[in-house]
Amino acid sequence: MVLLCCLYASGQTTLRGTATNGTTNKPAAGDDVILLRPDKGMTEEARTKTNARGEFTFQLPDAQFMRAVRIRHENVNYHQAVFPGSTSVAVTVYEAAPTVKGIRRADQSMVLQARSNQVQVFEIFDVNNESNPPHTQPEFSFYLPEGATVESGEAFRQGAMPLKSTPTPVEGEKNKYLFMYPLIPGKTHFEVVYNLNYGGTLKIEPKLAGPVDNFYVITPKSLRFSSGSGAQYATSEQWPVAPEIRGVDVHSAPSNPQDAQLAFEIAGEGVLPQQQEEPSQQANARPGEDNRPGGGLGVPNERPNPLSTGQWGFLGVLTLFMVGGAAFLFITSNSSRAAVAAQPKSQGASLLDALKEEMFQLEADKIHGKISNEEYNSAKAALDKTLQRAMKRTSN
Repeated sequence: MVLLCCLYASGQTTLRGTATNGTTNKPAAGDDVILLRPDKGMTEEARTKTNARGEFTFQLPDAQFMRAVRIRHENVNYHQAVFPGSTSVAVTVYEAAPTVKGIRRADQSMVLQARSNQVQVFEIFDVNNESNPPHTQPEFSFYLPEGATVESGEAFRQGAMPLKSTPTPVEGEKNKYLFMYPLIPGKTHFEVVYNLNYGGTLKIEPKLAGPVDNFYVITPKSLRFSSGSGAQYATSEQWPVAPEIRGVDVHSAPSNPQDAQLAFEIAGEGVLPQQQEEPSQQANARPGEDNRPGGGLGVPNERPNPLSTGQWGFLGVLTLFMVGGAAFLFITSNSSRAAVAAQPKSQGASLLDALKEEMFQLEADKIHGKISNEEYNSAKAALDKTLQRAMKRTSN
């Protein structure tokens, strides 16, 4: 895949970018701009500053690798992916404030499973920033139950790459945590995984850090759930946040609940069921697409080995796709100039767009932890070998 993109961008490439202040609709001048390599753990490759017109440039020694641009505006980081072969990028930043009016917690969900002496909880937050004029809030705060041990966290915005972002405790306020991830205008999704000690029964009293439209508790059917004093949960089998999740009990609190209405107790043991995709969902899903709640950590945590659930099929489809792409380039490179000119330009653009998307998906899966290093290296090695052979034929 890397070698194929190299055919498109040979030699040094200039990446030109612009940064716009979405609050003032003016250029974002004087901001730090950092060029990052996601395939190397977001290692810094170069840095510069935006000029008076919000413009910046980077000289890329090669354009076959995926990169990301980070712009720091008012101590808030904004990221934008740069796909292989791209020569331009646009980033929108916003004015920041500690507390922004117009931020709404649309949904908060606690997804639980209990075994032996431990309860594992996936807590999920969907937050909308509807501020006008648009502003960014630098962080997101929330409370966890007493005795929670945080395992991991994740945050992402619509259309952006998921980022591992483990929440940190707030000094001086018990059980309060912060995601150091900006709430920019639009929708942001947060997930935190934590564990609670368990002795067969456990009473949980959730505490809200702000008003929430909808609050859900999701449990396996074998786990006994009962509402606490003053709480009134309605039980159903469909979770509006992720309707595709089946085989669980969904307990919904009243709309715009207060803390006193959220207490509940669980007893027994229960593990969340493995989810099977419908044939229609499988047909419409992109290779490597994650259909779990929010596309993030999701449930359950006990997933089968990806190689046993279609990973090799995914790699095979990718390999065949790359072979077709290499053959296409081989044929077109040996055609006369007239034939090349006669071919629809949209074919090359369509192929390049598809390659960009596959590159993004593979790198995102690696960063997100959806595939192991061994699986990633196997896929990359297979593609490299195929493309090397194609290029060798082209050179002959």
